Amino acid sequence: MVESYGILPVKHTIGVHRLRRITSAEVVEHLHALPASTSRNRIKEKPALETQEPVVRETAIKELPAPQGIGMAVAFDWGLAVQTALVPILTLFNQSSLARVPGLDPTLRIVLLFVVAWPVACGMVLFGEMIRSGRNWALRIQIVANALLSLVGIISLTNLYESITVGNFWPLVTEVILVIFSPLIVWRLSRSSTAHWFKLVTAAEARKRHGGTWVWFIALWGIVGGVLQTIASMK
Repeated sequence: MVESYGILPVKHTIGVHRLRRITSAEVVEHLHALPASTSRNRIKEKPALETQEPVVRETAIKELPAPQGIGMAVAFDWGLAVQTALVPILTLFNQSSLARVPGLDPTLRIVLLFVVAWPVACGMVLFGEMIRSGRNWALRIQIVANALLSLVGIISLTNLYESITVGNFWPLVTEVILVIFSPLIVWRLSRSSTAHWFKLVTAAEARKRHGGTWVWFIALWGIVGGVLQTIASMK
């Protein structure tokens, strides 16, 4: 009687239950006897699976619910970058708005303002790019930052009333950004669909989704908002 154990037939006699030892030569001989197509098919299976994996992943990403609030968040970050970069430039034409530091030359104060403000502005642009690229850690920071700024906007409503009573309506720009847009960003970014998308998407896939005319449109809104906020902060 013959039974199959592994890849070689093993003989045993009923009642004795003794297995025959298999030599290494027999293993080699059996392997050579296998059809060549079997080994080739096994080798081809792995590349086929590796080829299908990116396709399956891309399909899964496309089937996810669309993320919310990314455009608003990036425009917010880039708007802050524009404001931070413009403040030193406008200070050149209105040095009275520059904070006075005893014993420090006004020219040196302006230079220091440029040295501090422009790297910060570049950092904000980079952070907005991280949101656009689907970085999960940037999402958490964005939510917390906008939540805190929303509280600042609510606290500043009393100052808005005082400014309006004297005919200064520019602080209204700041309040609209902090009390309306900032909480809206927090709400939309904290949606479960957005969080799930950030966890699964790669940077390349995120930039592909939020690319092309989308970038120019968001950049335009960031510039407009940054310029208006800069004027409002100097009034």
